[in-house]
Amino acid sequence: MWVILWVVYHPKQLITLSSKDKDIEPMPNFTDKLNEDFSEVDQLCDWNKFYLDLLKCNGGDGLNPQEQRCLKAIAIDLPRDQIAKKLNITTDTVNSYLKKPYELIKMLFPDETTEGKMTERKARYLILRNYKKISQANVPNFGQENEQNYQANKNKNTELTSIIKEYAWQTIEQVQPYIDKFNNLCDSKKYTKAFYTIFDTDDYENCVYNFLSSHGYLNIVIALYERLIEFWIPGKVEKWEFITTLTCLGDAHDRMGNHEIAIGYYQNCLQIAEEINDRDNIGGSLVNLGLAYFYLENYEEALDYSRRGLEIVREIGNTEFEAHALNNLGMIYSDLEEYQLAIDYYHFSLEVKSKLNDPQGAAGSLINIGNTYRQLEKYEQAISYLQRGIEAAHHSHHNQFEANGWFNLALALDSLYHYSDAISAYEEAFKLYQQMEMIENAKDCTKAIIQMNKAIQDDIGDFMCNGCNTDDCGNIDFKDDFGAETSDKLDNEVYAD
Repeated sequence: MWVILWVVYHPKQLITLSSKDKDIEPMPNFTDKLNEDFSEVDQLCDWNKFYLDLLKCNGGDGLNPQEQRCLKAIAIDLPRDQIAKKLNITTDTVNSYLKKPYELIKMLFPDETTEGKMTERKARYLILRNYKKISQANVPNFGQENEQNYQANKNKNTELTSIIKEYAWQTIEQVQPYIDKFNNLCDSKKYTKAFYTIFDTDDYENCVYNFLSSHGYLNIVIALYERLIEFWIPGKVEKWEFITTLTCLGDAHDRMGNHEIAIGYYQNCLQIAEEINDRDNIGGSLVNLGLAYFYLENYEEALDYSRRGLEIVREIGNTEFEAHALNNLGMIYSDLEEYQLAIDYYHFSLEVKSKLNDPQGAAGSLINIGNTYRQLEKYEQAISYLQRGIEAAHHSHHNQFEANGWFNLALALDSLYHYSDAISAYEEAFKLYQQMEMIENAKDCTKAIIQMNKAIQDDIGDFMCNGCNTDDCGNIDFKDDFGAETSDKLDNEVYAD
């Protein structure tokens, strides 16, 4: 199953570890037993040709070693629990490693994967059918059996996923049928089915939860998941779903500024994960706690949780959580005004996110790097990174990251006295924050715009007063469309965690 995106994004991000931090281990080195693990696949198919075709689908960007291992294991018909045991990782981690390979297989065989989820049997069928090395007779019952299973799985998509689209949702109205189904299932006390109605572990990018979270509908996320856990007493086999629900609640509260509430949810996640020895969720919970304590400016706790989480997720090879832990450390060191060290961590995180083909995460990293350069008063570099981050966030439909990027870009332009461009950037941020009902952020934009307008008015007044009398200057009327009072100059950068 797909593992939830644990950490919230903030605009100041990452590069390489500095020697100043002696407590953090160096980046893990994947020395490859890759060609040894699951080498039986070479007897069944032309793996090299298959992998080259996958690379072409992704513009040359390949799979990391663990993703390759897991896909090879699927091709030789090894169950996920056995893959996890052989690689010494959890089944949930196997699920996360299979996400990108399955997306590439969909791109490679678009005509045969437009309907339904990618499954092990479907993936194996497509690989062996198109790249088989040995005669069909030497693969007992493979063609007929797998074709039948392929069709069976195609028809087996339940009511929970029957209207999931191949591409991301565009409007809240499009996900309303899922929300209605979710509520009906909660009424019927079918909590696990309700969970999977809005959280798709096989197609996370296109699931309802990711749409709501990315587009800033955090109040809806909280209302849905609070209803889900109100009467749900999870059985042993439902613990992962319950932990994920608590994590979603913690993330939404964290992003809305309710950090103490978020910590409560994350602590519950950590407790349950420790009870069932779920190392992935133990590491993820620690990383999330580090983020929440960062927001509370409790840097000692933030560093402790982030470092502990980083150590665990590196041990189990969970690169997604590793990227978030590195991002946390970047934000912490940025607030501690160790800016170059912060940039180092941000770049490390960006590198990991790029390998994971995580465009939203990469957008957050670019924004954070740009904002840190702004703090160093390196404005040209700041603007370059911020513009790239905004573009990446826009194309990956992450409204909050895009809004944060516009806000920080406005701060950089303001520092260069480019008031008109800064106002335009604040207006873009304002529209997105208002759409997401992030009222305080929208107010910050309003205050900043009024300040910019006043600065422009003062500049015009000074210019005109050099060649006119004081009475004439009083006739200048510079209007703004926001009508809010302002106070001191703003410098409230926002992070993209």
